[in-house]
Amino acid sequence: MQLTSLVRITAALALLSFAALPSLAQGRGQARPAADAQPPEPVPRWPDGRVNLGSVPGKKGYWEVRPGLGGFPRANDVPFQPWARAVYDYRQATNTKDSPLVACKAAGGPSFFNAPGFEIVDVPELKSIFILNIAGPHSWRVIYMDGRPHPSGDDVRPTFLGHSVGRWEGDTLVIDSVGFNEKLWAAGAYPNTQQLHIIERISRPNLKTLTYEMTIDDPGAYTKPWSGSWTISEKTASQWIPGGEMFEYICQDDGK
Repeated sequence: MQLTSLVRITAALALLSFAALPSLAQGRGQARPAADAQPPEPVPRWPDGRVNLGSVPGKKGYWEVRPGLGGFPRANDVPFQPWARAVYDYRQATNTKDSPLVACKAAGGPSFFNAPGFEIVDVPELKSIFILNIAGPHSWRVIYMDGRPHPSGDDVRPTFLGHSVGRWEGDTLVIDSVGFNEKLWAAGAYPNTQQLHIIERISRPNLKTLTYEMTIDDPGAYTKPWSGSWTISEKTASQWIPGGEMFEYICQDDGK
């Protein structure tokens, strides 16, 4: 009887030890879930359920951009025409000293989203979305959401910012832009012609995350369309600044 009881006790202790192994292993080599981890704050929405890409009451802020946001592919992956590759190489070799941004000129498309940052303002009653830039000439883009077409023929007036119309595809804002001049640098050091057509897609999966995708279609400079993308989140150098406000930025100021 004593031997049988001893065997039973030993077996029970072995089972208890075996059951404890997973928690011991987790404590030694596996990360435990943070007790204070919080899920991302949900994306702001309008009363009709549509996503708001900017500030809302109680959730004011702007999107700060730090150098290195990037989003462009490697030059070797871009389908240049020979002359366009030569222009790109020259701009890179001269440290983009001739960039219109250096001279405080505006830039449309992906080059609009540069440091220090930008704000997106949705104005439903005007059927327009405004994207405000802190840098450069402190300019703004207007995205017409009223279903209007692009101008055509003699009505086209090529500009630095182009003509942009938008639509919603689910929770993604799709921006279609044409009408650019050849003075701007719409996509970094990559050249463009007046045939430039840009499609941009902006989505906000949660309060502090913004995802941007762009497709460049310019048959005057490239053999086929090409794309790039970036994301701003709590884990990137560029971030949503809670409570932040747009501030004065003078592009040309000698400090006197």
